[in-house]
Amino acid sequence: MPTRVDLAVKNARLLTMNPKQPTAEALAVSYGRIIAVGDSKELAGWARLARQVVDLHGRTVVPGFIDTHAHLADIGVRLVHLDLGAAKSVEDALAMVQGQVAKTLPGELIIGYNWDESGWTTPRYLTKRDLDQVAPRNPVVLIRVCGHLAAVNTLALQRLAVDSAHPGVDKDAQTGELTGVLRDIPVDPRSLESVEGQASQALVAACRHANSLGVTSVHENLYQRQLPFVREYLQLRHAGQLSVRVYCNLEAKLLDQLAGLGLSSGLGDESFRLGGLKAFADGSFGAQTAALSRPYHDKPDTDGLLMSSDEDYRFLLETANRLGQQVNTHAIGDRGIDFVLRCHQKVGGKEQAERLRHTIIHAEFLTAALLEKVKQLGLMLLMQPNFVHRWGLPDGMYEQRLGAKRAQRLNNFRYVLDAGVRLAFGSDCMPMDPLYGIFAAVTHPNPATRITVEEALRCYTVEAAYASFEEAEKGSLAVGKLADFVVLSHDPLAMDPAALGKVVVEQTYVGGTCVYSRL
Repeated sequence: MPTRVDLAVKNARLLTMNPKQPTAEALAVSYGRIIAVGDSKELAGWARLARQVVDLHGRTVVPGFIDTHAHLADIGVRLVHLDLGAAKSVEDALAMVQGQVAKTLPGELIIGYNWDESGWTTPRYLTKRDLDQVAPRNPVVLIRVCGHLAAVNTLALQRLAVDSAHPGVDKDAQTGELTGVLRDIPVDPRSLESVEGQASQALVAACRHANSLGVTSVHENLYQRQLPFVREYLQLRHAGQLSVRVYCNLEAKLLDQLAGLGLSSGLGDESFRLGGLKAFADGSFGAQTAALSRPYHDKPDTDGLLMSSDEDYRFLLETANRLGQQVNTHAIGDRGIDFVLRCHQKVGGKEQAERLRHTIIHAEFLTAALLEKVKQLGLMLLMQPNFVHRWGLPDGMYEQRLGAKRAQRLNNFRYVLDAGVRLAFGSDCMPMDPLYGIFAAVTHPNPATRITVEEALRCYTVEAAYASFEEAEKGSLAVGKLADFVVLSHDPLAMDPAALGKVVVEQTYVGGTCVYSRL
């Protein structure tokens, strides 16, 4: 026996996600790692030695959830800025902005996040005219929930130096005047905001939020303007205050700097590790910029946009393959996915994709032909089941954008797993909650593409760990692995899927330390 046993958990129902030992009743932890898994009687000796013993009285324990597509820094910033997620109408959103104006000095920037017009009483975008009326003396930037569209007022347009020549800038059909709606424009409206001085506060708040949802690890995605957050992550790690393990993906435009420093995927430790490159093939359905093979149902004059040329994207893949750098590419529409697959086929093919575990993020409009190419090329998919119930219900945003027939084909998790393609789940923080994602995956509006609860759990644990080359470290509860686990109020495998909404996170442990508890 080891000289030190920090924690013993007994009288639990452990869903280990380890095929060699699928269930257990107890575990023991030493120096942040699991040293024993078994039944409570077998581990009684460990419990007598433990500094802390937790009796869970039959509660269910699962491995810590891993979110493979997160924006933890953005969550933190939203927590300290204006959150428009509760708005039910244009009027609600504008009243929230007006309330923020009353607390802000003239000339100071107002940033808002998380608005989603698809569920409003009148589903339209916010405009410059709306925002000028409630905030005539403050620049206002309101980022839509998808992150691919912003509504800004006149003062913000002036600060950004945006004019009608910029692609992605909406103009009034009659007058040609800018409407204040910006879709995936080259100038990021969030660049007006400095992250200096707020990064540490934002990250601590975001980690607490993630822990409350059972999230113990994230694949973070940082843009070039967010590089100060890397320093803050490392400082929190050094201070022992980083309660979420971070696999940090950086914007693909930073490839030259990473190469110049000799940095590649995997550098770091179990708390903070350099991940892959984040690239974009297209935009989003919400902003009508996801690239489609046929035009949008509600905007027939557009079929979305590709955000890179073949030449540039192939160069990125070639360079990343040479340097041993993982590439994670955002692609939503069928044309966007086809673009990614076509380029991968020309650069490296299956051997390189499997070695570096290249991924496609979202892959929402994945046809049978495209799925077969994904399998042939050995790419992994990082999909977001939480999108299903947010936008995929009848008359929801998917139907508005694509029509009912095409909307039925989105987020086909069952087909992906049946094809033998590796699949992991993430949230894009819309919302982050993995239990909500599991519920959505097993109660998909299209019954033909539903998966089982156990399969959904694997996508948030075992498969998610594989996506970051960390399957030997986490993703299941086994001897030698990190002691990251979540205590649930109910056993999700023993419930009717329709009742999964009752399950709540009661405790979250990272490295054997309780970082969240509602008990």
